Amino acid sequence: MRPAVYTYLVADLRSGVILDELPLTDVKFNRALGDTARFEGTWNLAVHPTTDRRDPYQLTMPAHRAIYALRDGRPMWGGIIWTRKYDSESRKVTVSCSDFGSYFDHRKVLPVLPEEPPADHIARQTVQWSAEQNEIARRLVALAQQHAGGDIGIEFDTSSSGAYRDVTYAGHELVDVGEALRNLARIDGGPDIMFDVGLLDDRGRPRRLLRIGDPLLGEQASTHVWEYGGNIVSYTWPSDASKMLTRAFATGSGGEQAKPIAVAEDRDSLAEGWPLLEADAGYNIADPNVLQGFADADQAAGRRPVVLPELVLRGDVDPPIGAFDVGDDVRVVIPPDEFHRHGIDTRMRLIDLAFEPGEDTERTTATLAGSLDVV
Repeated sequence: MRPAVYTYLVADLRSGVILDELPLTDVKFNRALGDTARFEGTWNLAVHPTTDRRDPYQLTMPAHRAIYALRDGRPMWGGIIWTRKYDSESRKVTVSCSDFGSYFDHRKVLPVLPEEPPADHIARQTVQWSAEQNEIARRLVALAQQHAGGDIGIEFDTSSSGAYRDVTYAGHELVDVGEALRNLARIDGGPDIMFDVGLLDDRGRPRRLLRIGDPLLGEQASTHVWEYGGNIVSYTWPSDASKMLTRAFATGSGGEQAKPIAVAEDRDSLAEGWPLLEADAGYNIADPNVLQGFADADQAAGRRPVVLPELVLRGDVDPPIGAFDVGDDVRVVIPPDEFHRHGIDTRMRLIDLAFEPGEDTERTTATLAGSLDVV
C-alpha cells in the first residue's frame, strides 16, 4: 500500500485566492470536535529556495494567509497562519496555524457599526434573537462577516437540531463571537459546531465550511471496529480528575447580589463515596432557565474522572484513513492486558484525529471521549 500524498496550499485569507503550493515538511495537524484544530509545518529554504515568484516572507504573513492540507487531493484541513518563525542559521521557516474558527475569537458580537461611532454608541447596541439554535450559530458568523473586512468566506449548512433558544448579546459586554458559539454548543442539548473544509469549488479552492450537528456531528451507528493488536498499534489511557465536579455553579450576568447563579449537584455520587467537588463557570446570560442548562451540562460532563484514550492507528488495514472522521462512534476492543485485567469492548466517540504525514509512513493518532472512569 503506497503512502498517501500530501500537498499544502497557501491562500490569501480574505479573497481565498490560491497563491502557491508550499514545500512543507515536519507537518503535524489535527481535526478536532469541540476544540480548535491546529497545524504546524516547516519550509526549509536550504532545500527549497526562494524564487522571484515565491516570496516566503509574503507567503507566510500571519493573519493574512491561510493554509490548506490535502491528502491525495482531498482537503483535510484549513486555517489561518497566526505565527511564524524564521531561523537564519537553519534557514527554516516554521508556521503555526489554527482553523478558521479561530478567527472568530478576534471578533465581537455587534451589529454593523457606522464610521467613527460616538463613544456611547457601542454600549447601547444589542444583538437579540429567538431562533433555532443552529440558525443562531449561523447568524453569529454571518453577522461577523457583514462587517467591512470581516468576510473570510465561511459557507453554511442548513442543519437543524429542533431546539429553540432566546439569546441576547449586550454591546457593553463585547462578547467574542467564538465565545458565543462555544456557549451555544456547551449548553445541555447544544449542537456540535465545527469549522471545516470541503471539496474543491469550480475555481480549485477548498470550501470553508461551518458544520453544525443535529445536535451531533458524525456517524453515531458506525460499524468501525478498532482492536489493539490489529489496527491499533498502541494506546494510552490517561485518567484526569482535576476537573471532576459533583456540584457545578453557573453564574450569569448581573451585579453583586443581582447576579443569577444556577447550581447542579450529583447526590448519587456523594452517596457512592465520591467527595464534594465544586467549580463555577461564568456566562453572559441572565435567563435562569438557560443558566440551569449550563450548570446541568457542566456537572454531567465532570461527574467522574475523564478518560481521553489515545490510539495510534495503522493506515494499511480496515478501516482506512478517510473512512472515519471526528464525531463518529467506533467500537474499541482491548483484550485483557496487564492494565485492563478484564479487557475492554465498548463504543466511544472520536473527538480528535492527529496526522503526521511522512515520506514513507503516515502516523495517525485518534483521541476518544465519552468514557468516564468507574470504581
